[in-house]
Amino acid sequence: MAYIPTRFKRITAAFDDDARARLCQSSSGSEHLAENSVTDLSDLVDSFFEVDVNDRFESNVEKRLEEKASQDAGGFLGTDTDTKETLIELIGGSNDDEDDRTKRAIRFELETVCWNLNDASNKRNIMTLLRQKGFDAGLCKSRWGKTGGHPGGEYEYVDVLLSGDRYIVEVSIGAEFTIARPTKAYESLLDIMPKFMVIKPNELKKVVRLMCAEMRTSLRSREMLISPWRKNGYMQSKWFGSYKRTTNFITAVVGNGEGEFTG
Repeated sequence: MAYIPTRFKRITAAFDDDARARLCQSSSGSEHLAENSVTDLSDLVDSFFEVDVNDRFESNVEKRLEEKASQDAGGFLGTDTDTKETLIELIGGSNDDEDDRTKRAIRFELETVCWNLNDASNKRNIMTLLRQKGFDAGLCKSRWGKTGGHPGGEYEYVDVLLSGDRYIVEVSIGAEFTIARPTKAYESLLDIMPKFMVIKPNELKKVVRLMCAEMRTSLRSREMLISPWRKNGYMQSKWFGSYKRTTNFITAVVGNGEGEFTG
């Protein structure tokens, strides 16, 4: 049928635009391609086949994708209690005692440096101070182009490399998932999100999927449209798209207003 070639061309063109955007990034630091998670078929299809914000009806394909995304989030999302327990388990980490100790050590220092900062939202300052504490911390800048499913954008976050593992560090990550007029069920999930989060990429990916699925449920229950930057594809791009990692120091502005750490 005639519409098939047109649709195929639009989708492949979107992939090409996304690839060009990744190749054309320019900033200091080491380049890193998208993590394995962003190449998962479910993420790629989700990014390109999510319905337009003006379309109130879902295709059967999208319904199946949402069900898969919910399952991949780490469990079934049958009741509010199930969802809370799943989220707590994901944030709490694995059953690996050594991994848990590592996370607690990073989180302790993260809390310490943030309490001493005038602006805890300045991620470069956080990276600088964590490096002064002896951690291999880096400032990661992700950037992605516009696709058929969501607009382009960019995001910054801090990571820590330790003993061959990578940990993503976030302060007030719940703010990334705030929406207007949330249901009580969704608000209860936001309350679970910690002020200081230290989490492995594979765990964070599941958290993002779970929160996006629940975000959609909350918005639809209020008969509100889902904005493109609140869809799973866009949210996943923040942490799991191609990024550049920098470790250069800057003057860190601490609570007393003095720049004690310089690069």
